[in-house]
Amino acid sequence: VAVLFSVFSFGIMIRHFPSSGSIFTYVSHVFGKLPGFIAGWLMLLQYLVSPAMVYLIAAIAIHSMLPDVPILALCFGFLIIVAIVSLIGMKTAMVVNKVALVAQLAILALFVGCGIAYVVSHPQTCSFAPTNLFDPSKFEFGGTMSAVSLAVMSYVGFGAIATLTQEARDPKHGPSRAMMVMAVLLCVLYVLQCFIATSIDPSGAAFAGNTDNAFYVVARIAAGPWLMVLCAVGVALAQGVFTAIAQQNSIAFVMFTMAKGGCLPKFMAKMDKRTNSPLNAVLFIIALSIVLTLVFQFSGIDMNTVVKISNFGALSTYTLLNLAVIVFCWFQLKERKGAKALLMHLVFPALGALVCFAIMLSVGEVALVVGVAFIVLGILYYLVLTKVLHREINLG
Repeated sequence: VAVLFSVFSFGIMIRHFPSSGSIFTYVSHVFGKLPGFIAGWLMLLQYLVSPAMVYLIAAIAIHSMLPDVPILALCFGFLIIVAIVSLIGMKTAMVVNKVALVAQLAILALFVGCGIAYVVSHPQTCSFAPTNLFDPSKFEFGGTMSAVSLAVMSYVGFGAIATLTQEARDPKHGPSRAMMVMAVLLCVLYVLQCFIATSIDPSGAAFAGNTDNAFYVVARIAAGPWLMVLCAVGVALAQGVFTAIAQQNSIAFVMFTMAKGGCLPKFMAKMDKRTNSPLNAVLFIIALSIVLTLVFQFSGIDMNTVVKISNFGALSTYTLLNLAVIVFCWFQLKERKGAKALLMHLVFPALGALVCFAIMLSVGEVALVVGVAFIVLGILYYLVLTKVLHREINLG
């Protein structure tokens, strides 16, 4: 629900501000320089943590199949692949992601097909019962919101499309259409995958002691070890290579835009003509990912907490995005005539902001403390930048 409302808000703001700065640009123009900077700062929290996070998720998936291979070695293997593709250029990254999409859909189709066949052939223990989607007797709001604050990671990635607005053939309409298609497909595919998995093992007993690898356990039940390995490899490649490439390129363009505006060091405001990407920003992200990968691996921090910290950045910026639509369209432009204007400029963004904010508050104490501390650090950095260094912030 929050995703769809935010997609509508993205579509509105992209038409008015077709910039790769994404929410940083929108909030800057609507609320001013400091709120805009904080929006961009929170985007950094989401995307700078993400590459190292997905390297670890991918490495854990492979490590579950090949326990003799160290997780850290797998992490750096994925990092090297992503670095090479990113440094070659945007065109290569786009080709790689297209291949990835086809491969992931093929693996998902295999899982769904094998899962349906297994459920049909085992009616004594499996079923396509509606309670596999929603069981009122087991529903608990607090636990659900906590789970949603983690699962939202599977949906918030569509916002990365906005950071590539200036690469689109139709900057004012193409990205918003792509977001809508992506959001709907993600919802359908995610629900389908979860429904089939729950139908295969309605009790959850098969993976009760191994929840980190629950999906692979269910895949093995459905068709045997070969599907388990295929799904693990698919998840590893999807997270460790394809998702990492998209996230790395997305935040590089945001950092490029912020650097051009004077919010970040000037060396990040360099666009490489050969690769058509902000090369220095990419190099910075690669270096930071190496450091964060080592920190996450040796600190023993729970990966769910890392995911929720990243989600805090995403949900807080989506809240600002929806509020920006209300202020900009409803109050500044005064576009209030008709039912469509009421829904798109007031009702939908208000609901989107409320839902995103509610989920954000459910990320847990550690993620909330880190998120708030990051905001305070951002405000201090901005004040030093503008009051001490007297740097002029240019919104573009």
